[in-house]
Amino acid sequence: MEIVNTNVDDLALLSICPRELQSMLHACQHWSTRNRMQINTEKTKIMAFFETPALLRARGGQHQLSPTMPPFHVYSPFPTFDPRSYPILEVSRFEFLGLILNPKLTMHLATVEASAVLPRVRPLL
Repeated sequence: MEIVNTNVDDLALLSICPRELQSMLHACQHWSTRNRMQINTEKTKIMAFFETPALLRARGGQHQLSPTMPPFHVYSPFPTFDPRSYPILEVSRFEFLGLILNPKLTMHLATVEASAVLPRVRPLL
């Protein structure tokens, strides 16, 4: 288990165990509720790194603890006090603190983005 706190409002949770990751999400939710904060489920994403095709098929192409359990989720009781479960979207591209990540960590997306920006920045150098 690893918690990488990079900013006041940005947090990355890393785990090799799906159950542990869901437990970490619940711990963050508990902390948020105690501190009268709400997790923005529209900005919260899941990404599996270096997942094998067999594992992807085994979980049915969705990030979930097992085929019989729901996808990763958070509850959002504050400030609405409506204890509903909000599923977390799985993505294949994510920008974290300006770095574009993909499941294979190839950095290809980051270099494509940098190449597109470079011609606009070069005259300023």
